Amino acid sequence: MKYKKILFLILFSVLCTGCQAETEQDTALPDLDSIIQQENASDTLPETETETEKFSENIYYLTSHQTESSGNLTEFKAHIETDGFVWNECEISAIPDDANILIYYAPQEDCTAEEYQILKDYTDRGGDIMLFLPASESEVRYKFLNRLLETFSMQIDYDKVTIPEQNFDMIALQIIGMPERMTAYTESMMSDPVYMRNFRSFHMLGNYATDELFVDAMLQTPSNVIGEPCGGTEDDPLTYENEKLNVLLYSRDTVRNNACMVVCGAGEFLLNENFDSDMSQGAQNWIYSSLNWFMSYNNF
Repeated sequence: MKYKKILFLILFSVLCTGCQAETEQDTALPDLDSIIQQENASDTLPETETETEKFSENIYYLTSHQTESSGNLTEFKAHIETDGFVWNECEISAIPDDANILIYYAPQEDCTAEEYQILKDYTDRGGDIMLFLPASESEVRYKFLNRLLETFSMQIDYDKVTIPEQNFDMIALQIIGMPERMTAYTESMMSDPVYMRNFRSFHMLGNYATDELFVDAMLQTPSNVIGEPCGGTEDDPLTYENEKLNVLLYSRDTVRNNACMVVCGAGEFLLNENFDSDMSQGAQNWIYSSLNWFMSYNNF
């Protein structure tokens, strides 16, 4: 049927040329192959590229108050960037509006009253914070930082957790569980051993909890540890014995647009020098799962 149409066009063109024989210019006949190509092209719809949406989460590493140099965390940075996070750095006083997650690693000084208010305003808008606070002999007292934790029903302990008469400094932790929406970073994560060293503990403040605020431990010590006083400026620091101590905790506040906080009493397992150690993998997976848990609420 298509070729009959082509022959008709050619015949019609010849007739039109004959009718205009008195003119000095003849109309050139269309090439048969070009007509067939045009006919085939008209039957094909133009291709359109499929648009793909790439989701990423902005992490801002806080550099205020002599935190761990990000140069010592390049392996960690590279790993989480493969998960879709975008690494940035800033001071507390310059947290931008596009910050989704703040990472605060081992500050050597307390934040100021003004910085506390900035962090409080950030969480009131639904911002997420991950705090690493390893044990330290420094006499610094985290008055305002602890006040921020208390809004999430958690509290800093000034201790260092050890197991008496154990020469090995690594302590195997017990897995308590995951918060709602958190998924295991690896299939074996819930059964893999988790080790940490040089860590402090945290307390949960039950009297601060509400029906809208959810707080619990993810990793605890066994009960044979001792939390010996370490650092701070308490006149009569407490010693914790014969009890399980909290090392990795989470908190989520539904009133503050699901603002989330994760606190960890250690951090050496993320440093470049320890990053590839088999003893670090278990703890790292809990941090990766926590970061993805932040993303699951997509607060901004």
